[in-house]
Amino acid sequence: MRVPTGFESAEIDFDAFVKRQTFMRSTVQEARPRSSVGRKMELWLEMPETHNHSPNERHARGALDGLGCPLSKLQSDRQILGDFMTFYRKTSDSAAIGRVETPATNRGFLIGLSGTGGHRRTVFKGNSATDHDFGENSVYVRDFSEHYKADLRGSFDFVLLEVTNAALARIADREGESSRVDLSRGVHDADPVLAGLLGALFSTSPQPSKPSALFIDQMSVAIGTHILQRYGAGEPAPTGRRYALSSRRVATVVEMIDSRLNGNISIDNLASACGLSSAVFTSAFRETTGKTPHQWLMKRRVEKSRGLLLNSNLSLVEIARSCGFTDQSHFTRIFARETGTPPGAWRRNQRS
Repeated sequence: MRVPTGFESAEIDFDAFVKRQTFMRSTVQEARPRSSVGRKMELWLEMPETHNHSPNERHARGALDGLGCPLSKLQSDRQILGDFMTFYRKTSDSAAIGRVETPATNRGFLIGLSGTGGHRRTVFKGNSATDHDFGENSVYVRDFSEHYKADLRGSFDFVLLEVTNAALARIADREGESSRVDLSRGVHDADPVLAGLLGALFSTSPQPSKPSALFIDQMSVAIGTHILQRYGAGEPAPTGRRYALSSRRVATVVEMIDSRLNGNISIDNLASACGLSSAVFTSAFRETTGKTPHQWLMKRRVEKSRGLLLNSNLSLVEIARSCGFTDQSHFTRIFARETGTPPGAWRRNQRS
């Protein structure tokens, strides 16, 4: 998949992308608490489980993945697990994948985005068959409650999102879209916004940095919101409001982030402290501070690292670990982005 320009390092650039999206409201007011239905959706802030099938698994005779595709036909099969959402990236160079078939289940919906053009498939439903050609960034929506049978032809590079019905209901409730808990099935036109959001999850670099848990959580909220707004069935709810946080709420959130610079805190944790839904909180925090929660986390990490660079003899590796960065490379990239100078050079300049 060709990750859109600026997404070679997901954790660095995703916030800037989300800031440009259109789910922000247009009038500013102090955000008011609203109730949620049932248990809050949790996307764990420990690094989500990832899995790549081993060569033995991929080439096992007749073995299939969870979506009915032969593992022997897949060159790449990656997975990121959340509590209610599962993300996949699947690629194949095979010209003829063959028949894919999955029985009806209660797993919810599958949203697939094609990273390249040229893939074709014939989908069978009852006694009818429909041919579909996939262009770059085109999207398809499948309902797992329907038996699925298709013949796949041509190589592909798909990023997919599996979302449960429970997750859709919770996202819809938080966004005031409770009438849109169903999705429009079938193949849809290119969706560059979804391409950017999903592409940020799967970096194309040989050794991608693990994004922080707060980053994964923040992204999941944005993806769920976009899916409902673009593919939700039924009439959309009126939009037009922006939200802002009071100074007291901002202080509460900043204190919580400062106490967890390792990123082991969720959007739901921060939103609950303000009495808000996750989606409303994320927009309100950005509207008030000019930064997303993840950007604020990066800012505070850099501020702490400056103090350690000036006032200690700790190595860059030790400072990176102390400030919650993944590793020295991650620390160096973020610090240079914020200050314009790598941390080692910044320390020498300040001490000279």
